[in-house]
Amino acid sequence: MSASVLSVAAVACFAACAALGAYVRAHPASRLDALAVRLRGRATRLAAFFTRLGRWYAVLGLGILAALVAQLTGSGALLVVALLVSQILAQGVISRVKALVRRPRPDRWLVRFEPDLSYPSGHSATSIIFFLPLAYLALHARFVPPLVADSVAAALGACVIGIPWSRMALAAHYATDVIGGILFGGGWLCATLAIIYR
Repeated sequence: MSASVLSVAAVACFAACAALGAYVRAHPASRLDALAVRLRGRATRLAAFFTRLGRWYAVLGLGILAALVAQLTGSGALLVVALLVSQILAQGVISRVKALVRRPRPDRWLVRFEPDLSYPSGHSATSIIFFLPLAYLALHARFVPPLVADSVAAALGACVIGIPWSRMALAAHYATDVIGGILFGGGWLCATLAIIYR
């Protein structure tokens, strides 16, 4: 995929995230949010596990471990470090976006109350910005047995799906927050890849 295609995809994702943000700022909850309430309280322990994997300390730990493994196998530790830096920068931007949209969290949260604002979901963005490319790197790691690489990539791929789901299952976010986070994450990842390719 060329840098120009990635740039267009990034702009499209960011525009969709901004449009959805404007919508949720004007409308407290959508029909989609009401439908997603059915996920609340489903597999709470599993949801809490996935949510913990999306927190900064787990991302940092996994990033350091991945960088060490990449260094030992000659698979590009610098790329993993770049992923971590990108993740940190993205969360800073997400905090600013949340301050602009100013959407409060759902009222009936489970497990742990989170006092910050709701749109977009930082966890959902993390699943795309950090876990998705890390799964790709694991799948293409050099000097790693294929069964090991496939297993690690599958586990990381489960995080790409499980982390956004967990935010709705724990009632920490509305469905539109999660969609906004995925859109932001997609835009950020495409923009990052476009910069790398250039």
